[in-house]
Order: sequence, then C-alpha cells, then structure tokens
Amino acid sequence: MSTLRALLRAMGRLYHRLLRRRLDPQTREIAEVLQSVPAFQSLSSTALYAMAAATHRRTYRRGESLYYEGDPGLGLYVVESGRVRLFSDADRGPPRDLCEVSAPDMFGVVSLLGDFRRLETAETITEARVLGFFRPDLKNVMRRSPKAGSEIVMALARRVASQHVEMFRGIEEQEGRDRALDAYAQVAAGTAVEAPAE
Repeated sequence: MSTLRALLRAMGRLYHRLLRRRLDPQTREIAEVLQSVPAFQSLSSTALYAMAAATHRRTYRRGESLYYEGDPGLGLYVVESGRVRLFSDADRGPPRDLCEVSAPDMFGVVSLLGDFRRLETAETITEARVLGFFRPDLKNVMRRSPKAGSEIVMALARRVASQHVEMFRGIEEQEGRDRALDAYAQVAAGTAVEAPAE
C-alpha cells in the first residue's frame, strides 16, 4: 500500500511540474505573489494556480482610490508592490487612519465572503501594483474545481477567524474582559449584522 501511495505522489508531483510549465508566465508570477501571502501559504499548488489564473493585476497611481467607504464590497486585494492606506472618514471629520498595507499582505477579505459594504476607504500612498480576486472569480474557481475553491475559502475563513480573535483580544486589552465578552456575546447571538443569503 505504501509503495502505491509513493507512486501516486510521484505522479502527482510530475503532473504539477508539467502543469506549471504549461502555465503562462503571468499566471506563474501571480501564483508566486499569492504564495508569499501568509494566509495562502497552506494552499496546494492546484488551488494556488486556480486562484492565480482568476486573479486580476492592476496598477494604481499615487493617491488613487481602490474603493470608498460604504461601497459594495466585491473582493479582496493583495499588494504586490507599493503601499496602500486604509482609513475611515464616515463621520466626515478628519480621516482616521486605520492601517497601512504593503507587500505581501491583503485586505478586503470579508467582502469576498459576503455581500458587505466596505468599512473603510483604500487609497494608494505610493504607486502600487495590486492583485484583485473578486466574488465572481471565486465562484468560477469553485465551479471548475470545487476542491481548490474550498481550500481558498478555508484559507480565508482561517484569516477572518484569526482577525476575530485578535479583535476580541484588543477589546479585552483596552476595555476589559467583560466588555470584550459582551461584544462577543452580541455577535454570537446574531444581534449584529447577519450575513446575506446567496
């Protein structure tokens, strides 16, 4: 049995090497960028190349907006080069900087997983090259390769879960454990915004 398993693994590696040679250079390049993102490092090469083939590369000038707070969210962005600033100006006062994103990290994950409005504005600080992966792209990957699609969704779910835990810890550190538990209980009870139906 172990000999058969070893043979199947060797055949799989050979198949992936041949597949990699047939991929166009841009898809291979995008796959390398995606693999450098911590959330995608656990993806199999099949899932990684399926995602790379559906990903869009865009270049933005300095000071250009990728999206605005309140816009319908369609997907996530991976910074390939340059820097992007995420900020909020919902209260129409001075903008509040939330964070700066640079290679190799991503933002906008929640919008890929559901029909949620953007919570922030994304604007380039420098000229930036950004990869976009949107909900229709994910649906196409899932239709063509359900296993690859589920790997991508699981990687994103792990990322969102990690952010959820970090947010709990941040509230706990700033406002105390009771306030953090109250916030968690409200979300768990469904009193927060519910995910829209597909």
